[in-house]
Amino acid sequence: MGLSLCYEIRQRTDAAGARRIVGKLRDLALSLDFDEVSELIEFRGEPGEHRDDETERLLSIFGSQYGQKTMPDGQEIWVPINPRHVVCFAIQPTRGSETAQVGLAAHPAVVEYEHLGTTHYIETGLAGVYSWSQCCKTQYAGLKQYGGVANFLRAHLGLVAFLDQARQTGLSIEVSDDSGYWADRDRTKLEQSLDRWNGLIAAFAGQLKDRLGTDAETGVQAPIFTAPDFEHLEAKGLADWSEPEEEDEASP
Repeated sequence: MGLSLCYEIRQRTDAAGARRIVGKLRDLALSLDFDEVSELIEFRGEPGEHRDDETERLLSIFGSQYGQKTMPDGQEIWVPINPRHVVCFAIQPTRGSETAQVGLAAHPAVVEYEHLGTTHYIETGLAGVYSWSQCCKTQYAGLKQYGGVANFLRAHLGLVAFLDQARQTGLSIEVSDDSGYWADRDRTKLEQSLDRWNGLIAAFAGQLKDRLGTDAETGVQAPIFTAPDFEHLEAKGLADWSEPEEEDEASP
């Protein structure tokens, strides 16, 4: 939960093409104003082969997809689709921002899924396609201790610039931006969105903290608590929550 930039990449290609594409994306990232860009990472997880614990961990984190399926009993489920081949790298936009993982992953055409004691074979729709889905929360780059609004703008606008230029290479990239900036390119609204999100998260986290405490195991832990102006953000968020919605002028 929090102001994030989400992106989905899909490309019909093979392993060599995926390496080439992701390599070009990394070169693009290196040309932009990010704090850090990692080396390329590549790993495989073909069915039946021995995988060490580290490979299993990587496969579960990077490149996984989920497919929605209606089972015979009518239940809607989300089926995990682990990748067979992954090429990726990481971008650290600025301090406070989440790391943005960028890459391409190949997935099986069919996966097995156990439901109510029965094995189902589910088509993934990903045969012959390399894809990637990721969200990067940029909101906390805007906390005062990291540089405030200016630092947030560097993180968020930097990722937008990266995705803009990546699309210009011909890649199919779908983007969802919690701030709305991807669609309207209005910087004033972007800053206002950060302000609203900070208030919302502070108020929500504060309410949970009051009920659950902040114990390391059973309480609430959230980066927003580290903000030096947390109480101000919480008060603003609570005030925004309590404001009644404006009535439609056409309503009686």
